[in-house]
Amino acid sequence: MVKKSIIVIILSCAVFSSYAGTTYTQEQIRGLVEAGNPPKEKPADVISSKQSPFSKCKPAAEKIYSKERIAKVIEDREDTYIIKVWAFDGSVTFKCANGYRALSGAAYE
Repeated sequence: MVKKSIIVIILSCAVFSSYAGTTYTQEQIRGLVEAGNPPKEKPADVISSKQSPFSKCKPAAEKIYSKERIAKVIEDREDTYIIKVWAFDGSVTFKCANGYRALSGAAYE
């Protein structure tokens, strides 16, 4: 399942490039995110949503969080876990809540 999630993230990043929005280097994104001013985004599109117990969803989402990409845990509560990953041309948000796992993506403005 984790491999499928990572593939979806990679594919979604490739899809964003077709929107011809703004792109950034990893260094630029890191600087913007660390300064609390991440790139402005277009409205997000849901990439996938399916039932997934929180006990399986959160560990899958946590594996996305790595030093290779700029990522930030947005929310970490007992029943909700949200992580956002920024790529050169858009971001992907992985959300675990209410028995569902949802991936959404947004291109930069």
